[in-house]
Amino acid sequence: MGYGTAERAGGAGPAGGAGAVADCEAVDAEDLARRETLAQHRGGIDRIDKTIVALLAERVRLGIALGALKRDLRLPARSETREAEVLTRVRQAAVGPLSSQAAARIFSTIIAETTAAQDASHD
Repeated sequence: MGYGTAERAGGAGPAGGAGAVADCEAVDAEDLARRETLAQHRGGIDRIDKTIVALLAERVRLGIALGALKRDLRLPARSETREAEVLTRVRQAAVGPLSSQAAARIFSTIIAETTAAQDASHD
């Protein structure tokens, strides 16, 4: 290990010969295992993305219904107080590698998109 590709493949150097073939096979097996793990992680992310999109669609549907109720009650379309409450809860809920700032940025975009959908449904 620690030698260049040509050396692992049996070229000149300390790892040449039969040992190089075994090293190459070991590297190939390691690469294959890593690629399989990569595919599994990507599959997991794809499943999570699908769930996130479904939840976002549900959130937007609720937002559109709320927008209609607000119009009927002659309430403003947006509430800075409510948005601040949502962002505070999101920051507090952020765990692990997702920082509270990143969670707030994501939800600021979600709020903006929900508001845009409310406006579009009213037109």
